Amino acid sequence: MPAISVVDHHVIFDNPVPHLRSRHGYFPGVVKLPSGDLLALFALGEAFEAANVTTFVSRSRDQGNNWELEGPLHERDAGHRYNSDYLKPTVLHDGSLIATGYRFHRTEPDQPIVNADTDGVRGGDNLVTFSHDEGHSWKPPRVIPTSRPELVELSGPPLQLRRGTILAAGSLFPVWQDGTNPSDVVGALLRSDDGGETWNDDTIFFQEKSGRYAPSEPRLVELQDDRVVALCWTTDHVQATNLPNHVTVSHDGGLSWSEPINTGVQAQASNFMHWEDDLLLTIHCHREGDNIGLYARLVDFANDHWQQIGELNIWDNAPSMQVAAFVTMAENLKFGQPSLLRLDNGDVLATHWAIENGQGRIRTHRLRIQP
Repeated sequence: MPAISVVDHHVIFDNPVPHLRSRHGYFPGVVKLPSGDLLALFALGEAFEAANVTTFVSRSRDQGNNWELEGPLHERDAGHRYNSDYLKPTVLHDGSLIATGYRFHRTEPDQPIVNADTDGVRGGDNLVTFSHDEGHSWKPPRVIPTSRPELVELSGPPLQLRRGTILAAGSLFPVWQDGTNPSDVVGALLRSDDGGETWNDDTIFFQEKSGRYAPSEPRLVELQDDRVVALCWTTDHVQATNLPNHVTVSHDGGLSWSEPINTGVQAQASNFMHWEDDLLLTIHCHREGDNIGLYARLVDFANDHWQQIGELNIWDNAPSMQVAAFVTMAENLKFGQPSLLRLDNGDVLATHWAIENGQGRIRTHRLRIQP
């Protein structure tokens, strides 16, 4: 049975002068570039919901041991000066970079993102941008038109299938005015067949029959050709309680999807990667109960059946805090948005953000999978 071990820890971002200015890092995404360098995008700002949060770029030339902060991904123009933005990267088949995500409209920059009376979220735009020089420069982010009134929470990186199609999955933020979802409590899939130039959002990848289960922070992986799996933090939005992670599966490149499948993993924000054959390597944030921390797991997903075959708690420096409503996230979220990246030597870089000593840090843990 394969075993998971932790062989090292590093930090992508930590505020070097917290006594001088407030700078917190959140929501990282890391890719391996054709040159062998690693590139990280993450949100940086003075507070969790600050209007000056924007996406920054950091680079490692030694497989994640050391990182150099290169600055913001883009310069915000006067019209969007206070629109906080969050983008995640993917390397496309041709070696170029695409990043997708979203921004909130912050016309009142001193007001929070979440409406305390309704649990609704401010409106905004879905965004896409490209780099053709390994992330040294980026095209100005442009808006992805969508057909629904809700902002799509594209919190994860897009996925390019072997056939070339690009998929981006997100949950639907409830609208600010009354906290409802006019499009229903579903997961929306954005699809591009022309390299990210145009997008279609007709497909729903997650819809539970009762209409109560909401998918949050979905992540996508392609296993065999056109077999795509979406892993979701799942909540009962009526009771405002967290459920085990669920997955949905497509066998036709994201055109149609299964009913949600309960994994039995009582976690929230999670991520995964294709390891080999039907094996998945997964990573999960456990924020409630007794076993708090970040867990890595090996899962046999043959026949679309979730069977855990190994696990390890790789980080646990956080308190137990319940987060099942948007209005409590700024106060209660202490770590999240984990990801996994296979390195050149076969090790795996696990990345996440965490509040430690009052600072928002971007952390990594180097994992080794042994047969």
